Amino acid sequence: MNKLNTFSRNIRQRLTPRYRGWESWKSLVGHGLLCCCLALSSCYDDLGNYEYHELETVDIDTAGTGMQSEYAIMRFDTLVLSPKVYFEGEEVTSPDQAPLDYQWTIFSATSGTGANAVIDTIGHERVLNAVISRTGGNYLVQLTVTNRNDGIRQFFRIPVAVSEVFDGGWMVFYERADKPGYSDLALIYNPWTKLNVNYNRYYLNLYETTNGEPLRGHPIRCLDIAVSLASGNNYVGLCTDYTLMGVSENGIEKALEFNEFFHEAPSTMAPTWYGQHGSGVMSGQSSEVLINDNHIYTNTYSFSATEGRNTRFGVPKIADGIGTLAPWNAEVPHTLNYGIVVYDQTNHCFRYAAYNSARLETFAGQAEDAVFDINNTGMELIMGDWGRGASMGVSLRPYDYLLMSRGDERYLAVTNFATTGPQDNNIAVGLYPLNALCPGITEATSISSSHVGNFIYYSSGNKVYDFAYDSQQPATVAWEAETENELVTCVRIMKYYHGTIYGYGMVPTSDNLIHIATWNPETSQGRVYEYLINPASGILNTENHYEYPIPGRVKDMAWKFSMQ
Repeated sequence: MNKLNTFSRNIRQRLTPRYRGWESWKSLVGHGLLCCCLALSSCYDDLGNYEYHELETVDIDTAGTGMQSEYAIMRFDTLVLSPKVYFEGEEVTSPDQAPLDYQWTIFSATSGTGANAVIDTIGHERVLNAVISRTGGNYLVQLTVTNRNDGIRQFFRIPVAVSEVFDGGWMVFYERADKPGYSDLALIYNPWTKLNVNYNRYYLNLYETTNGEPLRGHPIRCLDIAVSLASGNNYVGLCTDYTLMGVSENGIEKALEFNEFFHEAPSTMAPTWYGQHGSGVMSGQSSEVLINDNHIYTNTYSFSATEGRNTRFGVPKIADGIGTLAPWNAEVPHTLNYGIVVYDQTNHCFRYAAYNSARLETFAGQAEDAVFDINNTGMELIMGDWGRGASMGVSLRPYDYLLMSRGDERYLAVTNFATTGPQDNNIAVGLYPLNALCPGITEATSISSSHVGNFIYYSSGNKVYDFAYDSQQPATVAWEAETENELVTCVRIMKYYHGTIYGYGMVPTSDNLIHIATWNPETSQGRVYEYLINPASGILNTENHYEYPIPGRVKDMAWKFSMQ
């Protein structure tokens, strides 16, 4: 360090006599600082202890694996990828063989405005075996291999194109077993429920998988209203006792929140029924129907080859002295004669609004010999369905088959809103006492009416009964679950309200397929069974059937519209 002091003194001595202005000063200071640094460095001893080694090699290889350079799959297909991984030149075949961690992710192959930036982790093993639930689009699936010894990572990417498949099929609407008070949607594809397919697939919890959470509320109804012939222009209405949600028909993505169904949304959100009105044959004469907080809303829409939904619910129907409305409306009436037909539980009468009218009216007085008086039935409406009526085919003029009660007595009431008008005095078609002929009818949980035969199905306990109402013979057991704990919650026949779509054979196995949903409260497990029907006798062909597990209690089922 004495050398350093001597050096500093020499610098100071030289600065004074040789100063020749600013440039000389900068030069001398620069040299001085450089010399100081060199001198200081000569006094420092490097005490570091370094060990150098080559990085461990990790390689990802697809040669000889059968993997493609890119993949095109359907949504909810299982994607299996099995690349080879080498550690220090040796192929890794077991997790304990090398200090490697694996992570598979999927993310959008596009970026910028409108792109989905979500990155989902879909696997943690070398071999990917994952159901791809992302909506339709182009994606990159990436494998990241991390060496735990040094944190070095290797990457592998492969393009995956995902296509939607939700252009038809059978919808199942249920309350989640694992999340009571929330609803979700399943979709079933097989040769009986979707035209021109030779596979059997089903998809569960579609709403939560697509939108991140299940739908709040207990399920009431699922309905696909055919507003447009163009794929992607329609939506599926999912109605719970909490809300009404519209989801895209191709992706089950949120499309319409409750308030977006209205020009001016009601302050109280309390749906009790969601349906449709009209056969869809004449454009501009069919309506979407909602009963919310005991008010009736309709949305008259035009059936289009190209355009989608562009109308909304207006103001509620005006009614004098209306009581509590039943969760029902006549869905396939004569649309020029009726704008809506509903049932007043309190006053035991049917009410209607004329086409494009805002006021509920009473029907004309009925004939003295009428089967029953629709203006004063003396009964409460429990549930109903439309079925065999005045004509068949494209005209689609069905009757309404209603399970009704008067105290402990049960009746099958049949009404004709298809070929009558509100001034006719013969709207009631039939009234059939059920208690003596129909076992378990007072505990019935569901009813479904055939459009091609004079019979109905109803469920009670763990059984489904076939009742030929014209024969006045006792109902017979059409189907029975294996155990008494497996209770039938919903029965639906394959059919569709739209006369043109229905009449021209676009609905697969129309009228000849029954869907039976069950729920076991002990195991918290639901199931859906499908059987073909003999249309003449109503007898089920039990030799062949489809069966699906459902993670909840099924409330409603319906065909998902498709222009196949």
